[in-house]
This record gives sequence, structure tokens and C-alpha cells, in this order.
Amino acid sequence: MEDIIFGIYPVINLLKNNPSLFKKIYILNNKKITNKIKEIFIYINKYNIPYYMVKKQWLNKKTNNHVHQGILGIIFLKKSKYHKNDILKIIKKFKKPFILMLDRITDPQNFGACIRTAVAAKINIIILSKHHSSKLNSTVRKISCGTSEMLPIIFVNSLIQIINLLKNNNITIIGTDNKSKNIIYDKKIYLPICLIMGSENKGIRPIIKNNCDILLSIPLFNNINSLNVSVSTGIFLFEIIRQNLFLK
Repeated sequence: MEDIIFGIYPVINLLKNNPSLFKKIYILNNKKITNKIKEIFIYINKYNIPYYMVKKQWLNKKTNNHVHQGILGIIFLKKSKYHKNDILKIIKKFKKPFILMLDRITDPQNFGACIRTAVAAKINIIILSKHHSSKLNSTVRKISCGTSEMLPIIFVNSLIQIINLLKNNNITIIGTDNKSKNIIYDKKIYLPICLIMGSENKGIRPIIKNNCDILLSIPLFNNINSLNVSVSTGIFLFEIIRQNLFLK
């Protein structure tokens, strides 16, 4: 199977981290060649990736008029080598696993932003439900800046089943809930951890909340009731990192 990836930074990041995924690259036929396009040509030549110079109208059509910045890649979609049964194998590779679980994240832009944040925070694995979740599509890859290929992302039938699996392996389950009186900055949060994030409007489902070891919130002011899920994810992940950096 094939898919597309477009935008300067998503293409460059994927070229740096997984160039073998590229089947071909299309570049806007423009007299002005920017430094970033020159950088892309370095990778094209290094890995012998076929490329074609095309008109802006062609790129507009292929990306459904999204912001492509004059660059589009056709990539091979490898069938995911990870499945539900691999979760335990993956987490056992790490002394203190750091896991992100996403519940009801249906917007691909939010999903892509969460992936990018997770990679920056050195999350070991992302777990989502097969139902009521965004697919891993070209929009997700663009927003994630190509980082979606840098860690295992596993879709499962039952998040509750996976939560129980993680609990049985001594992993603390932390749910996020803006109504919780437990402020993240007031709690000691030590790895190994599975952090569960829900959608901005609905949060995580009640059945998920009931299976968490603790629910935490971010203090908000000026009558703001919630944050974008990718922003909240960043706050939670990097506060957890901050606390664990000082552990011996």
C-alpha cells in the first residue's frame, strides 16, 4: 500500500529517520530553490530516490489544497509489525516503561500533534482503540512531522483489557480529568506509568476513569475549562519527565 506525506519538515524528518519508506518525491518546479529544498535534494541523491518537478496545481490537487510547501512524497505503507500481543514484549524491553494511551482522539490533527509530543518525551509506545480513533493517515503524518514512524503505535479492540494487562505488570495507570481535585504538580508521579488522555470535549470515558489508579488535572484560570488535547498531553508528559529526571 502507498500513502502521501507533504510539507517541508514532515518530509525532511522522515528522510532523516526512515528514508527507505520513500517511493518517489515530487517538488514544485520553481526557479527559486530554498535551502530546505536543497537539503531534501541531498537526501534524494544519497538514497537514490526518484524525483519529479511538477506544477503547483498538481500538488494542490494531490493534497486537496492543503499547505504542501512545494513538496510531496509517495511512501510505502508497511503493514504494522505491532499488534496487541506485542504490547507486553515491547514494555518489557524498558526498565521503567512510559506509555501513552489515547481515548476517543478522533481528530487527525490532534492525533498527529500528540504523536510528535510523545516522541519528544521519549514515550515507548502509544495505544489507541480501533473504534472512535483517528486513523494513521497523511494528515496525521504531516502534523506529526514524520515522527509517526518513530515509535510503536498500536490499535486495540479493548483499552480496558490493555489497562488490566499493564496493571498486572506493575504499571501505574494515570487518567486525566479536568474535574479532579488532584493537581498534577502536587503529586509524586514515578515511572513506570501509562498516561491516558481523552478528547478535549468529552475527556476519557467513565469506564476508563473507573479503572485508573489516580485521576489528575491541570490547574486552569480565567474561566478556561479545558485545553487542546495535544497541549494537555505535553504538559502532563513533561511534568512527569521533570519529576523523574531527579530520581536516582
